[in-house]
Amino acid sequence: MIVMAVGTTRAKRRLGRYVKPILERAALKPAEVAERVKTSKDTVNRLLSGDHLPRYPTFLAIMTILKATEEELTEGTALWERANVDAVVVEHASTLLSGYLRFRMDEGEAIGERSLDPMLIPGILQLGEYAEELGRRGLILTEGRGWTARGAAERQERQLLLSRDAAPLQLHALIDESVLHRVVASRELMADQLTHLLGVGRQDNVTLQMIPFDIGAYGAHFGALVLLDYPEPDEPLSVYVESYNGTKVVEDKRAVGMLTAVWDHAAQFALSPELTAQRIREVRDTRYA
Repeated sequence: MIVMAVGTTRAKRRLGRYVKPILERAALKPAEVAERVKTSKDTVNRLLSGDHLPRYPTFLAIMTILKATEEELTEGTALWERANVDAVVVEHASTLLSGYLRFRMDEGEAIGERSLDPMLIPGILQLGEYAEELGRRGLILTEGRGWTARGAAERQERQLLLSRDAAPLQLHALIDESVLHRVVASRELMADQLTHLLGVGRQDNVTLQMIPFDIGAYGAHFGALVLLDYPEPDEPLSVYVESYNGTKVVEDKRAVGMLTAVWDHAAQFALSPELTAQRIREVRDTRYA
């Protein structure tokens, strides 16, 4: 079990967003703050971007130079302490590409997940054998990272989010009907995978909807799209997309709004959860019997 302490985390990014307006009010540039604190400009910039957490004495000195109020210092210290503790433990972290690892850490803190998958069963709903077969077929993208041998365990770890004791993840997954007909590994595995979908779809915190063939094109035929919501009301949602280059976070506000609209638009064409379950059973019992 590996805890990732290096690189960006949601808590570090939250701290950076908190410090930015204090910096702007002080009318100082990062280089000027760094010079007065006797640290590097890179340290200040990475604090603001959420890529690095400075030692607390350095953070305290930065807040002092910025003339933070007592209340701001108290709140900033609480955020620093939160960022100094890894919130999410990710097993098999060494096998994960950096973009996907960031997604996994954010997903672990999310309370809601909306996904749109036009090509495959959503990752959080995949059986281990399904995930490992994808790894074998996509070896050029995963070779040397041990994914084929550990894909099943990684998927099982993600699925625990749906049954965790503290606020199970609320999942609303949209999948294209073509996903049900794409045979991954074997017909027997697909029958098991669809049975698994039906089982998970009965959980109160899971909504599964299928976009049927007969609606035609609906404007979302690229990679998977995932929107993550967090418990804090002022925390912006995280948007991730998948491509040949792996899982990427989308940070541009305009793009985030556009991709949220893409999900909402696709959801309009989706069958109800009841009709979705019926269609899944029909495909399983006819195509994979």
